[in-house]
Amino acid sequence: MTEVELFHSLLRSDFKSFVIKTFNEISANSVYKDNWHIDVICYELQQVMLGRQNRLIINIPPRYLKSIICSVALPAFILGHNPKANIICVSYSDDLAAKMALDCRKIMESCWYREIFPAKISKDKNTVNDFETTAGGGRFSTSVGGTLTGRGGDYIIVDDPIKPSDAISDTIRNKTNDWYSNTLYSRLNDKKNGKIVIIMQRTHQNDFTGFLMAQDSAFKLIKMPILAEQEEKWEWLNYCGVKRVFERKAGEPLHRGLNDEKSVKEIAAVMSAYDFAGQYQQNPISRGGNIIKREWLKFFEVEKLKTDIKTGAVNVEYLAQSWDTAMKTGEHNDFSVCVSFLKTEDGRYFVLDVYRGRLIYPQLESKVQSLYDEFNKEWGWACGDSPSVIVEEGGVGTALVQTFESKLNIQGFKPTEDKITRLTVESAKIEKGKCLFASGGAWWDTFERELTAFPNAIHDDQCDALSQALACQAVAGTPHIFWV
Repeated sequence: MTEVELFHSLLRSDFKSFVIKTFNEISANSVYKDNWHIDVICYELQQVMLGRQNRLIINIPPRYLKSIICSVALPAFILGHNPKANIICVSYSDDLAAKMALDCRKIMESCWYREIFPAKISKDKNTVNDFETTAGGGRFSTSVGGTLTGRGGDYIIVDDPIKPSDAISDTIRNKTNDWYSNTLYSRLNDKKNGKIVIIMQRTHQNDFTGFLMAQDSAFKLIKMPILAEQEEKWEWLNYCGVKRVFERKAGEPLHRGLNDEKSVKEIAAVMSAYDFAGQYQQNPISRGGNIIKREWLKFFEVEKLKTDIKTGAVNVEYLAQSWDTAMKTGEHNDFSVCVSFLKTEDGRYFVLDVYRGRLIYPQLESKVQSLYDEFNKEWGWACGDSPSVIVEEGGVGTALVQTFESKLNIQGFKPTEDKITRLTVESAKIEKGKCLFASGGAWWDTFERELTAFPNAIHDDQCDALSQALACQAVAGTPHIFWV
């Protein structure tokens, strides 16, 4: 096999290599600068193409190759391997959508692409925003709110659905989210196996990412802040199938070759804290007064805590689970949430796990019992007593009291203050480092978004369960259930 044949084989099989070739083809005045984040994004997208992940969201700052990867290279690569695939590409403006479409078509009409892939663009349908392959597949591009009547897609790719300057408008954000729910999503040819990829910078707590993460648990979220806010560990397989690992320390830039610490500070200096937190850190904050500040949040390692308890360095006063229960299970209704935690004799609270789900009543009964059993099995040894459980009295809570009163010692408790007041009163424990959170939990991203957005978040169930946990004095000894 000649060098050219080997190179073509690499471009056919390895998406990252294809991305680099695409960049060099359409960015003649720029120099490609390699970085680990490109490896991770390309690997995750290949998992989508292989059908191992059908819903993916990537949050990344502007100018980090996101559009070239997802709006230009990805459709061309998909059609190269499957010329029958139908792809819908979406962006916030017609001009941007057209630019990405032209670049993609340029790649597919290049000599090197035609040498390595069988896909050919049909002469019968070859417009700027809508071209087909001779095999019947194609790429259709539109802007948010555009007409999609009669169109179907195997892939939907959304690249920055809303401009940062528009994100402050509730009307525009809601219009974008409604268009997805009522129009775009319905265009998937196969709702179960169809692929949806979103790549965007964050612009608001309730932007497209916030909306999707709150409504659809099937989405995998890849969040890449320009400066790491805590230690990160990224893993992927390279084109040879070899596992690669990159560890990023807190404060380390995403791509030092593009923006080192100094240039990031310069960017932050000319932007509002609100805009920088969203567009560059992928952690949008409220323009109003949030009760819990992100910088207050402190973490602990679960295994170290277990060791400290076993050696006597930490003494546990009690174990407990705090439940906030929901009345309904519709997609726009609240969640039932369980916060599992322990309190130490020196007055610290260690949040170990958070469960969140929409459950009908029989499922809720079963989940209360199963989470209790799991928690007791893993942590019951820590203080020699069974966990307590804390839940709000009234409605579903009252029904649960009646169900469990013969099985567990249940006591009802009614809050006397509103939700905002309750969390405000308990916020000092978080600010002073008296409430710590387990690092590495799969529940953390959703929990953090809601906690730091409260009272302006879409949902507040996790905040209610936490403030309840911090407010109530559970009784160690026999397994009590406190309904708060």
